Amino acid sequence: MKQNEIISLADDPKVTEAKRRFSIIGNSQALLEAVGRAVRVAPIDLSVLVNGESGSGKEFFPKIIHHFGSRKHKKYIAVNCGAIPEGTIDSELFGHEKGSFTGAISDRKGYFEEADGGTIFLDEVAELPMTTQARLLRVLETGEFLKVGSSKVQKTDIRIVAATNVDLPEAVAKGKFREDLYYRLSTIHIVVPNLHDRGDDIMLLARKFANDFSEKYMTPPITFSADARRYMLLYRWPGNVRQLKNVVEQ
Repeated sequence: MKQNEIISLADDPKVTEAKRRFSIIGNSQALLEAVGRAVRVAPIDLSVLVNGESGSGKEFFPKIIHHFGSRKHKKYIAVNCGAIPEGTIDSELFGHEKGSFTGAISDRKGYFEEADGGTIFLDEVAELPMTTQARLLRVLETGEFLKVGSSKVQKTDIRIVAATNVDLPEAVAKGKFREDLYYRLSTIHIVVPNLHDRGDDIMLLARKFANDFSEKYMTPPITFSADARRYMLLYRWPGNVRQLKNVVEQ
């Protein structure tokens, strides 16, 4: 991206609004490109795949897309696919009929029915079992799904934004992720930069966290020596923003 395009993104009112609304701190080229892309693709009602390392802030980008899209006044539901046991993930996403399994004492709506008309964010999408991936593919292709234990086809009108820290083409090659689902999800692709590649954003974030924790614990804010700043800029930060916040708090 050219320098004048970077300046244009920094002055873009929608990019500025997105950063303010979702408390996104930083002015690095990589961050502005990612936020700018999310803002630009928001009105295009297609599925989006967000890639980024753990702790990099992927969860902000589906919110940006929902807010600046045509579905902003409809429901937004975030689902952590990796936190739901394999035995219940289909029921959580698609719902179930009464009596469809032990403990199903009543009908239940799934997230795809609850979020009809809105946006659903599937975090850690690579953790979905292959059988659930097949169900998700059907939703993407036809807007149709079946509740667990039901033969009645239901329709949903929903925008899907998925996120992962996994290299999905590699997962496809290893047979752990459906190739057709990968292509359906990645109609639009956004890459969230890792913290190490965001340059001076590191110190902006560190100072913000230091001030926040100073207020929280009613202590004097910490300061960063020249050596500390140099080390922080050179350090890899494998846990990204989450790790930096934890280090500053300690």
